[in-house]
Amino acid sequence: MADVGRRADRSGWPLVGRDDELHVAAQAIERGHGVVLLGPPGVGKTRLARELVADAERRGVRTEWIAATHAASSIPLGAVAHLVPGDTLGRARDVALRAIVTALASAGDRGPLVLGVDDAHLLDDGSAALVHQLISTGVATGVVTVRQGEVVPDAVTSLWKDGPASLIALQPLSRAEVEVLTTTVLGGPLDGALVERLWQSTGGNALYLRELVHDGLESGALTQEAGLWCWSGGVRLGDRLLGLLGHRMGSLDDAEHAALEFVAIGEPLPVACARVLGVDQVVQRLERRGLVRSERGATVEIRLAHPLFGELLRDRMPPSRLDEVHVALADAFDALPAPSRDDEFRADIWRAAAGDHSRPERLRAAARRAWALWAAPAAEQLARVALDAGPDLETGHLLGEALADQGRPAEAVAAWESVESLPGPDRVRATMAHGHASILHFHLGRTRDAYGVLVRAAARVTDHDARLIIDGSMAMFRATGGAGGAGGAGAPAPAGTEGELTGGPGGVLAAVIDRFGRGRFTEARMLAERTVAEQTTAGSDGWATEFPTIVLLLQVNSAWARILGGEVVDADDAVIERYREAVAAQADYPRSLWCMVHGVASVLRGRPQSARRALHEALAAAPATDTGWRRPTHAYLAMASAIAGDASGAAEHVRELDRHNRNFDGVFGVEVVRARGWAAAAGGELTAALALARDAADLAAASGRSAFEALALHDVARFGDPAGAAGRITELGDVVDGSLVGALAEHCRALATDDGDDLDRAAEQLAAIGLDLFAAEARLTAARRHRRAGRKASAQASLERARQASARTEACRTAALVADDLADDLTPREREVAELAAGGLASREIAARLGITQRTVDNMLGRVYVKLGIANRSALSAILRPIAR
Repeated sequence: MADVGRRADRSGWPLVGRDDELHVAAQAIERGHGVVLLGPPGVGKTRLARELVADAERRGVRTEWIAATHAASSIPLGAVAHLVPGDTLGRARDVALRAIVTALASAGDRGPLVLGVDDAHLLDDGSAALVHQLISTGVATGVVTVRQGEVVPDAVTSLWKDGPASLIALQPLSRAEVEVLTTTVLGGPLDGALVERLWQSTGGNALYLRELVHDGLESGALTQEAGLWCWSGGVRLGDRLLGLLGHRMGSLDDAEHAALEFVAIGEPLPVACARVLGVDQVVQRLERRGLVRSERGATVEIRLAHPLFGELLRDRMPPSRLDEVHVALADAFDALPAPSRDDEFRADIWRAAAGDHSRPERLRAAARRAWALWAAPAAEQLARVALDAGPDLETGHLLGEALADQGRPAEAVAAWESVESLPGPDRVRATMAHGHASILHFHLGRTRDAYGVLVRAAARVTDHDARLIIDGSMAMFRATGGAGGAGGAGAPAPAGTEGELTGGPGGVLAAVIDRFGRGRFTEARMLAERTVAEQTTAGSDGWATEFPTIVLLLQVNSAWARILGGEVVDADDAVIERYREAVAAQADYPRSLWCMVHGVASVLRGRPQSARRALHEALAAAPATDTGWRRPTHAYLAMASAIAGDASGAAEHVRELDRHNRNFDGVFGVEVVRARGWAAAAGGELTAALALARDAADLAAASGRSAFEALALHDVARFGDPAGAAGRITELGDVVDGSLVGALAEHCRALATDDGDDLDRAAEQLAAIGLDLFAAEARLTAARRHRRAGRKASAQASLERARQASARTEACRTAALVADDLADDLTPREREVAELAAGGLASREIAARLGITQRTVDNMLGRVYVKLGIANRSALSAILRPIAR
C-alpha cells in the first residue's frame, strides 16, 4: 500500500491526526470495498477523501470526483452532469444513468475506478441513485463524505448499511494534534497559551483552525517571540471565517438571535437563568438545530455548539446591545433563588462591563477575586468602576495591583500614590505598601523609594499583623539580594530571632528562600507547603486572595527544593502539571515561572531542547517590564545552549545577562556565574570555564548557598579539576538534604580516582534520580578507563549503558561525551587548543582568546597531531566527535 501519511494539500496544510483513518480507509479501497466518511462540518472529511483519491491516482488507478452542492441539488443529475455522455443530454433520467454506468464500466480494461463523492447528503435523487449503482455493482470503489446531522438520501445510506462500504466517523482533532498540525504549518513551536487558545477556540475543527491561523497571521496577532509562536490580544475573525460561521449558523429570527446572544455572553448559562430571561423555549429550538448544547452536572447548563459562534455574535453586537445583555444577565443571576459565590462574581463582572457602580462593595470584592485568579484586565475594570463611586484605599490598592500585573508599573505607582493618604484598615495599608514597594524595587529599580513606602506605612499602622506584613517585605528584599547598598539603609530588621526570617507573607518567603539556599530542602518544603495549605484553605481571609504572588513563589520554591533534593523526575512531572493548570487558567505570570522551573529541571536532566523551549516561553509569557526573572532565565538558556553544543547561542544569552535587572542575584547570582562558565566551555575555552566554575563555587560558599555551591563544584570536576572539587562537595553531601548532591559528590570522587568501577557506580546513582546526561558522561568515561586497563568486556558494557543514558537525553554535546579515547592522551591545555582548532578558529584567534602567543598555539597543535596520529586540523573534528546516538 502506498504511503498515505502526512502530506500537504494545495493550501499548504498537512494531513495530521488521521493516520489510523487513512490506514483503514486505504486498505478498504484496495480491497474494493470503499468508505463513507461521516463527521461534522470542517472536521476534514473532504481533505481526507481527496488524499485517498490522490493516493489512488499515484498508484495508477482511474479516478473521478463528484462534488455535490446546494445549488445543484435541485437539478436532476446536477452533481454528475460532467459524467453524462454528450449523446444522452436532454434524454430521460434512466437513459442517462444507464449511459453513464455503461461508459464507466466499458473503461474497465483501463483498470479499476475510484469514485470520490463529496457532501453526498446534498445529492439529488438521480445522482444519489447513480452513485449507489456504480458502487454497489462494483463498477467503482467509493470514497464518500457525508455531513453528520443532515438528512441523507436512502441510496447513500444503504452504501454502509447494506452495501460494501465501511463507515468511518471522523472526530475533531485532539489538542495534541492541533499543536502538531499548527507547528508543522508555521514551521516552529507554539507557546502553551497559543496551543490552548487554538484548541479551545476551534474545538479541533481543522477548517476553523486553518482559517483562524490565517487570520492571526494577516492581523499580526500571531507572531514569533523568543523563537515561539504566540498570540497577542483577542481573537479577531477574518471575513472568510465569519462567512463560514455565518453559513453554519444559518438564518435566525429575532428571538433566536437574542437567545444566542445571551448564551454567547453568559455561557455556561444555567437553564434557570434562561427561564428568568424568557428564552428557555427558544434555546430548546436552537439545540435541535445544533447551535447550542446542554450539559448536565449539578445543574443543566447551556453552551454554544462551537466556541467561535460566540466570537461571531460578539463581533456583531453594538455596544448598546452588549450593555443591555450584560445588565440582563446580571439581573438574571442575582434573581436566582440561592446564587453561588461564582454566580455573584460573574454578575459583578457584567455590571462593571456595563459601567454600573451602584454596588461598590461587591465590585471591590470581585476585583480582589479577579486579581487573585490572575485575571488582571477584569480586576482593573472592576476596580475602576468601583472607584467611580468614590475614592477608597482598598479599591485603589487593587487597581494598582491589576495594573502592575499587566506590565504597567508607572500607572500602578500612580494609582497607589493617589490613595496612600486615605484612611483605611491597617492590614489593607500594609498589603498595599507591600505591593507598592515590590513594584518600585523589582520593576523600577527604585529600592530606596521602596523602603520609603514601607517605612511610611509602618509609621501609620499599629496592628501587629500589619507590621508583620511590612517587616516581611523588607526581609524578602534582603533574601533576594535587593537590600544591599543605600537602598536598605535605616530599614527595620525583620521579625524573628537567631537569624531566622519569619513573620508575614514576605518573611515566610524569605525564610523558605534562606533554607532552600542552605540546602535545607526538607525544611523549606515543609514550611512552604504548610503555609500554602493553610492560606489557600482560609478562603477570602487567606494569602491566596491577598498575596497570590507570594503563594505562587512558595509553590515554586517547594518544587525547586524537590528538584535539587533529588526528586528530579517526579518534581518535573508535577511542575508540568502546574504549567498546564496555568495555561488553562490563562495565567501568564504563573505560566512563566513554571516554564522556568521546568527549564531548570530539563537542563539538569540533559534535555536542552525541552529546556530552551520552556525557557523561551518563560520569557514570552513574562511581564513586559523586567521583574528580575529575565536574568536567571537567560542564565539557564545559556546552560541549555551549551550542553546542546550551541556555543554561539550560549554566548548570546550570556551577553543578555548584563542587559537585565539584578534584583534576584541574591538567589541566582551563582547560577549567572555558572552560566558564563558553561558558555566558555561550549566555545572550547576550558581554562576560562574552570576558572568561572571555581568563582561560582567561591561565591556560593561566601553567601552560604550550599546547594548552588555543590552544582558549581560539580562543574569544576567536569571542566577538569575533580580533585579540587571532591573534598568540599563530599562535605556538602553530608549537610545538604536529599540524594542529588550526594550523587554529584560520588561522580566527582570517581572522576578524581579515575577508576572505571567507581565511575560506573556513580553513573548508577545519577541515573536513578534522572540525571541522564551526567550518567552518560560517567559511563563513557568509565568505558575509556576500562579499555585503558584492558577490560574489554567491562568497557563494552559501560559503553552500552552510556548509549542507553544518552538516548534518554536530547542530543547533548559536552566535552565528556567525546567518543574516542585517543583524546585522553592530551593535557587539559592541549585539549582546549585542539577543541578550538576543531571548531574552526585560526591560531591567532585561539591565542587571543586564551591569552597565549600564536607560537605556543602552533607548538601545542603540533604535539596534538603527534599524540593523535593525524596530520592536520581537518582530522581533529573526526577525533573530537560526540558520542554516537
